[in-house]
Amino acid sequence: MRSLLIPLIVLGLPLAEIAGFVVVGREIGLLMTLLLVLASAFVGIFLLRVQGFTVIRRMQQATQAGRDPGGEVLGGALLVVAAILLVIPGFVSDVIGLLLFLPFVRDAVAAFLRRRMTIVTAASQPRWQHREDPRDPRPSPGVIDLDEGEFSRTDDEDPQGTEDRQRR
Repeated sequence: MRSLLIPLIVLGLPLAEIAGFVVVGREIGLLMTLLLVLASAFVGIFLLRVQGFTVIRRMQQATQAGRDPGGEVLGGALLVVAAILLVIPGFVSDVIGLLLFLPFVRDAVAAFLRRRMTIVTAASQPRWQHREDPRDPRPSPGVIDLDEGEFSRTDDEDPQGTEDRQRR
């Protein structure tokens, strides 16, 4: 049954969009239909900008508080999908896009998706630490740990060492 769902959506959505254009065009006229499609694209871009900054701020707050920002990331991804649906010409996609811009609908879709998928996050520490923090047991990226046989030391003031190196 799932294998039939995707082809039906791929074939059915364009047909529904064409039918929507015909019905709306017959009711309000061609020029108003085209203006309505352009207006929905501008609304999609505007809403993405306004709500996108809100989602970014919530992701930053969750990260600073030490919580997993996975829910905010999923909400941001759904906002991008909603904006794309509004920019795509068509009335069916516009309705779906406008519904996804509503926070309670977006949260319901995100909860549905979370039940169906596994979100894996990797974090080395619950909070960010400065690279030079002495409490950090990991060496900084600038430190390379070598054994005695893996390096040689040269001093500019020692001409003997330089000659020995050139002979090798």
